Amino acid sequence: MSEPTTGATDPGAEAPVVRARPILTTHARMAARVLSDDDVARVQAAALGLLGADGAAADAAARSAPSAFVLGGRVPEHDVALGSGHVWLAAGAATAGAAGVPERVRRLTGDDHAPATVADLDEAVKLADALPEVALLAGPPLRAAGVSPLAAVARCVAGTSKHVMAGLLRSTAEAEAAAGLATTLAGFADEARRRPPLSLCGDGAALDAALVFARAGLPVGLVLAPGAAGEAAPPAEGGEAVPPDLGAVLVRHHAGVLRGCAAVQAAAPGAPFLYVADPVLAGVPPSGPPATLFQLAAAQLAAHVGLPVVAGGFRTTSHEPGWQACQQGAFVSLATTAAGADVTGGGGLLGAAAAFSPQQLVMDSEVFSWNASIAAGIVVDDETIALDAIKQVGIGGNYLAQRHTRRHMKEVWRPRLLDRTMWDAWVASGREGAGEKAIALAERLLAEHAVVPLDPRARAAVERVTADPVP
Repeated sequence: MSEPTTGATDPGAEAPVVRARPILTTHARMAARVLSDDDVARVQAAALGLLGADGAAADAAARSAPSAFVLGGRVPEHDVALGSGHVWLAAGAATAGAAGVPERVRRLTGDDHAPATVADLDEAVKLADALPEVALLAGPPLRAAGVSPLAAVARCVAGTSKHVMAGLLRSTAEAEAAAGLATTLAGFADEARRRPPLSLCGDGAALDAALVFARAGLPVGLVLAPGAAGEAAPPAEGGEAVPPDLGAVLVRHHAGVLRGCAAVQAAAPGAPFLYVADPVLAGVPPSGPPATLFQLAAAQLAAHVGLPVVAGGFRTTSHEPGWQACQQGAFVSLATTAAGADVTGGGGLLGAAAAFSPQQLVMDSEVFSWNASIAAGIVVDDETIALDAIKQVGIGGNYLAQRHTRRHMKEVWRPRLLDRTMWDAWVASGREGAGEKAIALAERLLAEHAVVPLDPRARAAVERVTADPVP
């Protein structure tokens, strides 16, 4: 796992710029399947039938949308290539709109959730920028009191050099202001289309904003069919809703995505479109076996129509960082990475997106890196088999001095938080656990990391938006 690295000082910058290298992990060698080809075809046919006369147009729209495109970072090294065989992590809820953006925060210094402030928002954005596993910022990761959705997006843009996926914009005016900000960040409109610094994902409430983004060439994801989110039964014992049959959920959700894509393509033919695959939007509890199965199946349906997938992988119901949060996040995010989803969202969320936790974001980053390594699969070729080295050393010999070992020794996955020391060493270290290490790492990154500064023109645009936000 790579650490943040110090880059060259930008002209006019007041402090050294610390750039976090993104984790590039291919998942092209693994594509976990829970549906047969016949199952996929049946869900596709049922979804088109649910859309009635609009079904054929929706199917054609999905297949005409680009299967691969870039979500641009503010600096090129943070570009996110979708449809390229890489898996990426998003801090915050990438797919569930306002329902997934918490208004409370569990700070590093306390155990109770507190109303989020502007300082909490800025800290969350800075930490996401510093963590190398985090590829993009979504949501924003939390809603600060007194900050409009547009102003929150602007603060995200100012606080990170990574791509920002907006989930709170709703009105045409908000979207037009955000699209103008994207053009300013990119330098000109054509560059904003080529490397869009902003995108948008949401449900039907985001339709007006999504169409503005699409016409500006900014990627959108939209679930738009009536009932596409599924109807959940009353809460069962334990407080979690019982979803309808997953087959029905998949049909309704898939129909909603296809209808959203059709609306976007009608407004802006060829616009980049994201397949939104979040169990919350589908009426499925955010964690547990149904959520995992939904993510696996939705990724297959997206591949069937050729759309990049943004999934909701980290969505624990735990109210505090720890075993439950990491266990739930690990299982669902493994499904998204192993199934071939392009983006796994939800990093740092607690309590079914009721709160954001910097500590949990660090822990989720470690879980993600583990799962992404699994999803990369095993490469078997002449280099990895290393037959010449085996012949030279012999079975049971020592390979440490071999050139092949030196070439590949840094490719081994190593944890930053999980303890693998012997008992005596662990006791001597003060019995420090993963939670304490996560807090210490977050504090260090927040103290040492410097965000790539905005150029003067972009800084002025951000200041205009934050000073006079659209209502």
